[in-house]
Amino acid sequence: MAVEITYTAICRNNQLFIFDGLSEGESQTGRRLHEDVTDFANSIGRYNYCTRYAVKSRIALVAHLKAIESECKAGVLLPALHFECHGDKAKGLWLAASKEYIPWQELAALIAPVNAATRNNVAVVLATCEGFELCESVDIKSPCPFNFMIAPSEEIEAGAIQDSLLPFYKEVVSTGELNKALAHLDSRFKRFIAGEWFYTRISSFYTHHYSAKDKQEIMNQMIDNEVAKAGYSNRQLIRSVRAKVKRFLSDPKEFYQAVERVFFHGQIHVPYADMKKFVDHHKSSK
Repeated sequence: MAVEITYTAICRNNQLFIFDGLSEGESQTGRRLHEDVTDFANSIGRYNYCTRYAVKSRIALVAHLKAIESECKAGVLLPALHFECHGDKAKGLWLAASKEYIPWQELAALIAPVNAATRNNVAVVLATCEGFELCESVDIKSPCPFNFMIAPSEEIEAGAIQDSLLPFYKEVVSTGELNKALAHLDSRFKRFIAGEWFYTRISSFYTHHYSAKDKQEIMNQMIDNEVAKAGYSNRQLIRSVRAKVKRFLSDPKEFYQAVERVFFHGQIHVPYADMKKFVDHHKSSK
């Protein structure tokens, strides 16, 4: 009998922000998307649902994200962040006005505080070539930077992206359910759901790895996270944090719960007993 892990991804939304980094001389797909989504939202009484920022520089993008983070901390905003830009697999997101690349890892780090402020309720949409590279920045040992992300899996023309995204956003505006809206996406879009990724990785980790080297890497990362959270560092703090982390690592249940809480910003979704049953079943069936 197959043993499975049951996890339901939930991501709710009440506002869309479009970060438009295209140049004035090219097709204004970000402006058109803003107009189309706003028209639909207004038609069903969802006023001020969609905001478009013409992003002229990295500094401007950081300022917009900081303002959104502050609003999220007030406890009412559940944002979707849409990036209408060009992208490069190696260099990152391209801002035409300032001729700047924002590396994918840096972009994830800029989005992460917004996700923390919503307790893991940020959706990221990249209408960007090579945008799926962003999910390479997700690390099982650190808080996830977004609940889920979607991006084209190949180079597709701007019109096709818009044709697929408009029905997606209409569903989101109507219901607030980002997960439900995924059914409207073109098959050329790839999706990354942080929860699915986490439970696949953690079960694989228990089944195949959990070596001394893995433990050491995880311990170092967890110590860094705890020290960063404290906001200061000294020998006494590091010693006490190291003792706590060692205790976590010596007990598989403690370790699992600690890593799950860190990744999901304090939340837990799958009981350790279910994970253990799943891992034991896979080990015994090998």
